Amino acid sequence: MSDTPELRPEMEETRPLNMAIVGGGRACESFLNMIRLGRLGRFAFEVCGVADVQLDSPGIRYAREIGIPKITTDFRELLTIPDLDLIVELTGNDRVRDELERLRPRHVRLVDSFGASLFWALYTAEEARIQQRNEMRERVEAEREWIYQVFDNIPDEIMVMDPDGVVQHANAKLLEVNGLTIDQVSGKFCYDLELVRGGCRIDVENCPFDEVRRTKTNHSMVRQYFDRQGKSHYAAVLAGPVLDKQGDVIGIIESTRDITNRIRLEAQLKATETRLRQFMDLAPVAASVKNPQGQYIDVNQAACLLLSRQRHEILGKTDLEICDREAAAVFRAGDQRVLQTGERYYMTEKVKLGGKTVYLSTIKFPILNEEGEADAVYTLSTDVTELRKAERERDDVRDYLENIVNNSPVIILSSDPEGRIVSFNRGAEEALGYKFFEVVGRSARELYQSPEERDMLLRRVANEGAVRDYETTLATKSGAKLPVSITLSPLKDSEGNVIGTVGMAKDISRRKALMSQVLQSERQAAVGRLASGVAHEINNPLAVISEIAGYLNDLVSDDPEIKQAATQKELVDSLPKILREVKRCRGITARLLSFARKTEATQDVADVKSAIEEILPFWEKQARLTQVTIHRDYAETLPRVRVEELQLQEIFINIINNALQAIGEQRHGGNIWIAARQNSGKVVVSIKDDGPGIPQEIMDKIFDPFVTTKPIGQGTGLGLSICYGIVKRYDGEITVQSRPGEGATFNVILPIADAARSSLAG
Repeated sequence: MSDTPELRPEMEETRPLNMAIVGGGRACESFLNMIRLGRLGRFAFEVCGVADVQLDSPGIRYAREIGIPKITTDFRELLTIPDLDLIVELTGNDRVRDELERLRPRHVRLVDSFGASLFWALYTAEEARIQQRNEMRERVEAEREWIYQVFDNIPDEIMVMDPDGVVQHANAKLLEVNGLTIDQVSGKFCYDLELVRGGCRIDVENCPFDEVRRTKTNHSMVRQYFDRQGKSHYAAVLAGPVLDKQGDVIGIIESTRDITNRIRLEAQLKATETRLRQFMDLAPVAASVKNPQGQYIDVNQAACLLLSRQRHEILGKTDLEICDREAAAVFRAGDQRVLQTGERYYMTEKVKLGGKTVYLSTIKFPILNEEGEADAVYTLSTDVTELRKAERERDDVRDYLENIVNNSPVIILSSDPEGRIVSFNRGAEEALGYKFFEVVGRSARELYQSPEERDMLLRRVANEGAVRDYETTLATKSGAKLPVSITLSPLKDSEGNVIGTVGMAKDISRRKALMSQVLQSERQAAVGRLASGVAHEINNPLAVISEIAGYLNDLVSDDPEIKQAATQKELVDSLPKILREVKRCRGITARLLSFARKTEATQDVADVKSAIEEILPFWEKQARLTQVTIHRDYAETLPRVRVEELQLQEIFINIINNALQAIGEQRHGGNIWIAARQNSGKVVVSIKDDGPGIPQEIMDKIFDPFVTTKPIGQGTGLGLSICYGIVKRYDGEITVQSRPGEGATFNVILPIADAARSSLAG
């Protein structure tokens, strides 16, 4: 899809995107419904066609219902739709996806089933977030309305004043008791109001208003006053501050209560306060109180909305008078259970309210009188209809994703925190030979050729967050070895707690076989290059041997004078030279044979220094001819690294050979520096040259196959690609730094063998 042009803003404004869908299953039906309902905001799509091999599939049937113009069993026909912009592939079939990718016109985008599933997950998550935000807004509005209603229904007289004593608001009780309107109160000083208890006096001692303003704390007092008949009454006045963030008083709330009949009304006032407190605390849910006869004593605003009635239409009525008969029976049965047992009761109800079916999550509990008997039922109900719908949609998405996992050819399995297998997809069954019921609950370690390697990988997941493309070997049910590239990641719940591990593995048997062939081919080419160098190298000692041999032939001729004692000394001097040069030839050929015969490595650990020193003599001749000096700088002690010696030498052969050839092109000599150090549990080998450097245009792809700086016919472009593959296979790194005209430096970083073994051992 990288070659698809960007959508121009003009295109978005002139017409919607023309879309075609391949795959007519449930996912297709969901996409069509989403587009038809305009759930994508500013994105506009026009579905022009749908294809599926089964014309009775859910998506095809729905496409007919909504009038999709082109419905076919051959997805290729969709590519002929004029002005087609986008194809969404929902089959999950790799063959179909690849065919679409191959056949689609360049201007047509392609979204495969994986991308579509990710989009769908994001879409549903966004829908849920919007729903949650709307619900929160509704709750806030309900709470605000409820607070105003509570304020006006509080039986005390309440007045809100600013720091200067100017009245800002008064509740209905104060206005009713004093026969005033809100306009007669607002904006007046508190001491100017004509109240039935008599006006405030500015000089009153311990005035609650003044005390609160001075101390910034609550203050109360009891005032005595007389009515027109001369009867004495008492009022409790409580004032409290309203503070800003800096702690300064920005308002004062004053509450006045007639406490003349306190003793007689104490129990009733206590019940009212408790009820108000409960209502304030539980305002977001529908709250109601019913007496033993089932009549509503009190309800909050949320309950009114749920029952689609006004408060006065509910109070004093039973459920049978205001609800559907079946709903009333469900409510009454719950109330009776609470009254009989005296215990709280949880229930989930499916009822019909206001002409629609809703799901309610309800808790009922008794309100006890002084004798401990239940004389009322308190009910809290939450409408969970949307939650139930979201759960069903979540289950559909989960089933869809499980279907994708089960039909994936990749090995996918998950395990719990103890390492026991929880899921095992069909791809795993086919690759490893086990059925799900055979492995569920068993340790995932049993699937590894080396179980300790699983422990090491889990430690890496814990430390690094994930392990990606790690090559290892699994054991099949038949006992066969299965080379795989595995990725392990932690599974987390919605709160971020780790609840297990998920692993995906790909069978790389074929790739490893091909890589082995490529390595052998490249090795043979390397041997050929070395043989050429050896041929030049061996010519020198052979020339010496030939010259001395001719000389000896003259010495042993028939001439009697040659046989004199002096001649014997010449023979004695010449023979060691012959032996030395023969030994030199033998050493050269031995090194070549030693290298050439290493067609298969026998161990996976190697000594870096000896591996380098074993191959360097092969370049001595070429280095002298090109005037290149090779500098060595090894740490005094170097641990062995976890890599096959043969493959380690293959890396150094490719890099050193490239450096020699690059310097040789300059025709004025140069230097190669080889250094080896231990650093942070790894061995770092740096090979630096002062050649012409690497062109910047290929730096980012220098390790890609078939990338070369050499002329056509002089290089395959596989050398550095093979180096990269070997290093990555052993969990190492290879990097390069280069600037034109300043040479190049290759860093080969490999894990220490002993450290690797200790981590496996745990």
